[in-house]
Amino acid sequence: MKKKNGISLIVLVITIIVIIILAGAVILSLANNNPIEQANEALFKTNVDEYNSELTLAISNQYLQDQSFDPTIFDKEVWNGGTIGETIKKYIPSITVADGLKFEIQDSKLVYVGTNETEQEWFTSMSMTSEEETGLGLDVIATDNITFNGEAAAYNNPIIPKGFKAINTTDASWVNLSTDWNTGLVIEDTSGNQFVWVPVDGTNVPYAKWCTTNIAWNHADISDDTVVGVTNEAAQVTKYGGFYIARYEAMFDFNGGALRVASKPSTNKTTTDWRATRTEAYNGYLWNYINYTDAKSYAENMDTHYAYDTSKVITTLVSGTQWDTVLKWIQNSGKSVIDSRTWGNYSDSIFPANVAGFASLQISGFSENWKANNIYNIAGNTLKWTSEIYSSSRVFRGGSFFHSGSSGPAAYRSYDPVTNVRNNLAFRPSLYIL
Repeated sequence: MKKKNGISLIVLVITIIVIIILAGAVILSLANNNPIEQANEALFKTNVDEYNSELTLAISNQYLQDQSFDPTIFDKEVWNGGTIGETIKKYIPSITVADGLKFEIQDSKLVYVGTNETEQEWFTSMSMTSEEETGLGLDVIATDNITFNGEAAAYNNPIIPKGFKAINTTDASWVNLSTDWNTGLVIEDTSGNQFVWVPVDGTNVPYAKWCTTNIAWNHADISDDTVVGVTNEAAQVTKYGGFYIARYEAMFDFNGGALRVASKPSTNKTTTDWRATRTEAYNGYLWNYINYTDAKSYAENMDTHYAYDTSKVITTLVSGTQWDTVLKWIQNSGKSVIDSRTWGNYSDSIFPANVAGFASLQISGFSENWKANNIYNIAGNTLKWTSEIYSSSRVFRGGSFFHSGSSGPAAYRSYDPVTNVRNNLAFRPSLYIL
């Protein structure tokens, strides 16, 4: 009798079970690693990022046009109403017609209102992570011009320029901008140079010349040198709601032979042979004995020496209009700019400014009592060159250590030929956002 070949029923059942298990594993793997689904998710999230960027730009432009603009009511229009995507596309130009029906703008934020549960999960996951990534944060070097909190730029929400970081000081913090924006917020570059934000709201602090203290000529005759790289200085400042001014008077840094505006040197430079002398604690000195032409040149070249991105910021010698704007801001804080004896280094400084060392030339930042709105030595210590023009001369401001704080206060104006140098004449740069 011939023997039949085959498999038993038990083996067949086991084989079928194994095949089912393997098939389930393959299906599960495909479900978890579906390349089509992953591509769709990546495209969705890329589009949302682009939409959010365009929306942020739209809000920023609203701020620049109207500094009283309130972003919480930016959605009062029915942005998504009427025709498919028509209104929302006005603010988010790249949005597709299909996505125009899936998104709305609520409280100035992009919101998903579609019915696709998967897309809703993708959008929610982006919101959860982006909440931590919005804005710059403290002590973080900016890789582009961005505000600290990630919201639109304004006089009370300054841009931190590319290559700088926001730092907290003893009397001005970035933690709560709603209360701290007017106290002298400080930024710092990677070399330690520091600048202070001057908020220009256009009303309490207008960008304008206004102070005529101690001048012997018609105020209308005073103009400023043009700023290299800025076509319209007033428009540039108004655009971002302010500008930055060096926190310290200029110092000469022997490490590279350039302007420096931070880190207090330990010794003054008070003689014309200062280039031959250095200190161990700091390779530099207060930069007096400098004429106008050189002061302007070094101020304008500070950005390139420290490798700032000059498509984002430029440095220049402080202008007369900037000086008056700073004075208005300081005056609003309660300090007198026409009698500065209580907060400057003068021959007749009075309490609390008459600290040991007053009435003689000191390093910039020598005393905390010679500071206003976190800026050192606006009043006294040295006269500061500005780009203000009088005839063929240039104007200096602020009075100095041998002036009276009442007759030569922070608002003091006088002038010298552009070639003049003095032991009590220095300078201070400013920084524009582009």
